[in-house]
Amino acid sequence: MRVALVIPPSLFLSDERSFMHIGILKIAGVLEQARVPVDVLDFSGVSNYLDALETYYTHHGNAVFGITATSPQIPATAAIAEHIRLMRQNAKIILGGPHITLVHAAYKKELRRNSLGRATRALQQMMNRADVVVAGDGEEAIFDALKDNASPIIDADERTSPLFLSRQKLGELPFPARHLVDVSSYHYTINGTPALSMIAQLGCPFNCGFCGGRNAPFLRMVRLRPTDSVIAEMRHIYETYNIRGIMFYDDELNVNKQVVELMGAIEKLGKELGIEWKLRGFVKAELFTDEQAKVMYRAGFRELLVGFESGAQRILENINKRATQNDNTRCAKIAHEHGLRIKALMSIGHPGETEETIRETKDWILYIKPDAFDLTRITLYPGSPYFDDAEPHPSEKGIWVYKAKSGDRLYSREVDYRTDYLYYKGDRGDRMGLNKFFAYTDALSVDDLANLRDEMEQDVRNKLGQPYQTDAPALQFEHSMGQGLSLPDFILKSSTTA
Repeated sequence: MRVALVIPPSLFLSDERSFMHIGILKIAGVLEQARVPVDVLDFSGVSNYLDALETYYTHHGNAVFGITATSPQIPATAAIAEHIRLMRQNAKIILGGPHITLVHAAYKKELRRNSLGRATRALQQMMNRADVVVAGDGEEAIFDALKDNASPIIDADERTSPLFLSRQKLGELPFPARHLVDVSSYHYTINGTPALSMIAQLGCPFNCGFCGGRNAPFLRMVRLRPTDSVIAEMRHIYETYNIRGIMFYDDELNVNKQVVELMGAIEKLGKELGIEWKLRGFVKAELFTDEQAKVMYRAGFRELLVGFESGAQRILENINKRATQNDNTRCAKIAHEHGLRIKALMSIGHPGETEETIRETKDWILYIKPDAFDLTRITLYPGSPYFDDAEPHPSEKGIWVYKAKSGDRLYSREVDYRTDYLYYKGDRGDRMGLNKFFAYTDALSVDDLANLRDEMEQDVRNKLGQPYQTDAPALQFEHSMGQGLSLPDFILKSSTTA
């Protein structure tokens, strides 16, 4: 049996070759360890990905296909699954990743309420395109999914499941199989230093209203890898790829109570290797301290990303953010005092959002002067309280209403994930015809939020001197001129497993 793991394109990103998809590369690593032949089809940034899929099929028509997907990737994922079925009706297709996990968590909540709704329909959409869907941790679940008698739904998103990874198991797993993608085609840098991404811990215990996974243990429960496991992977990255830049793609590094100890171990490894790390990662504002900033800088961190979200206290309370405006201001001040750049992750369109709260957010960004910022419009994803706790509108069909504790409301339309791109950043989606927003407030319509976001971002970028990032050119698979029987390294890498 041969397994083809598929990474769909991410049309909502301005540069799809910044960060590798670590989750599916972890699956590839466990399959390799079990001596299962595995290929990784990396369609990140590939415009004619269906042509490339057909070329792969000419060589490996009997492969089992495993596809990972976030919610914004689902239209491309649906196209890939349908194309596989056209080529071979009885092909086995396994779907996993964040979208399946979030939709399944929302579906289970509907079951508990005895009120099946949009999550149930969204899950059925995916099940109609696959033989097996996997929710939660895939490293152990993949072997169940590959069985001939596999259940249509494999739930690895329950703490009591033997498929749910423990801290010990996380430390024992093989490293992500980065060698199964074209590392050289990824070009992310930190302070001009080439960098790769890695994951040192899983989960965030907080309950922000917009954040997916709040009802999924897979994304809610904090699971820390042992420090020696993290250090071993960093050593591996440096010794294998000669790369000393690392983006920690963890939710909130400082929810780890041993973060100071971890930073000390990273600093020690850098001294042993005779290098200076260039590191970047996320922190939670109200948990951030002078001590953390000091040790993070010594370890090699040069930029922190913080989900401040809003400069309006009313909105922070409606989000259930836990951090106050003062907490956020203090966090930015501590970082700058210790030589750490701050990227402020901001969003608009929350319950209670008005022109006044958006002005407050704009004024606050200009006050703290972050080194970079990101301004998004809220999109409702399954698994978030905004989605899972919404109720059908009493008089408007297809409209759902989330009510914050304050009574402020957020409205959303039901979407078809197979065709609707839930793009959420910048104006790129508008130019590509991808933006389809489905959330609005009592005071601001969908168009109001779109216009206010664009006006605010343009003004803030001008005043801070931070221009827009330009889009990276799409990659093109050349399937003409006699090249149709092979795929380039940026698309296909295969294991050497016999």
